Amino acid sequence: MIDVAVKIAAIIMYCDESILNLELGNGYTIEKCYLENFPFKSEVENGKKQLNIEYMGSRLHDENGVYFICLKKEQIFQIEGPQISSGAVFTDKTFLCEDEISAYQEQETKYLHKIFSLLHLFSNGNIGTYQTFFSYKFRLYGFINSTLNHTSQNSTRNIYDERKFKLNPEEVEGCNHFLRNYETLTYDTMKPIIDEFAWGLEQSDQPTGFEQYTTALEMVLLPINQPGKKQMLSNRVAVLLGTNDDEIRYIRDKMLNFYRYRSESLHEGDTSNISKQELVEMENYVRKIIVSVMKKCKDQLDVDSGKSWNDIKSKLMDELVTDVQNKKSAGIL
Repeated sequence: MIDVAVKIAAIIMYCDESILNLELGNGYTIEKCYLENFPFKSEVENGKKQLNIEYMGSRLHDENGVYFICLKKEQIFQIEGPQISSGAVFTDKTFLCEDEISAYQEQETKYLHKIFSLLHLFSNGNIGTYQTFFSYKFRLYGFINSTLNHTSQNSTRNIYDERKFKLNPEEVEGCNHFLRNYETLTYDTMKPIIDEFAWGLEQSDQPTGFEQYTTALEMVLLPINQPGKKQMLSNRVAVLLGTNDDEIRYIRDKMLNFYRYRSESLHEGDTSNISKQELVEMENYVRKIIVSVMKKCKDQLDVDSGKSWNDIKSKLMDELVTDVQNKKSAGIL
């Protein structure tokens, strides 16, 4: 086996120093890093040594200059390397061990996607990475030194939403607990829904983001191919989030309007009702719904880790039917 030393670094966009004590897990740390000291500085600048536009909104300043909040990881992992056999043909690519290196990098990229998706569920703010840099060094057969630099780039990254992800000290502790609770089986079970929500956040086009949020709600709260979606979805969001009768009615009415806005946008091309304020309010509803259902999902998985999402959703549907019917009987819905 061959030891590979890897250094991973990325600028965490749209956040501040309040996240420095977050525990991302998997060997990652968060650090304050001045632009001049960033190990991949040339990669985040253009040919005129000016900062790339994608990072402009994430700059922080103090008396020592421009800095960013960055993630970092250094690790030694092992690969098998090229296998020598009679008649084998070796190329430069063979000696760079591209396949094994790429498999490791894909694994790390998926992990970071998961963590940032969970952070988006914990709180609002356009946190995430645009580029993640990987530098690999290893030696083959005791005399061939190889250095390999890769960049994983999120080409769909929304760089226009300037909301910063900020936490107070109590929220940092709560966020670390949230990451520990949900980064395993619960996340895997609900990943398609979480990905749909995260995809909505990536959209710089407000109507498209609004449509993705609505789809995420349908995925988590409605049976497949359900007729009468608007009323059913609105009622279910309301009973899950409302804390009193007036709030339940308010959320139901809001969701009825939101569903109408989505239909007008999707089917008629009329996006006039989808303002930035409406988009953010819809985002917050979807975030709260997904987190609420994640808690229910985790409770069931803690009892039986073999349950599928369909099993868990079926139980949730039964609960929602009862809750909505009770509110209708009471004249609330």
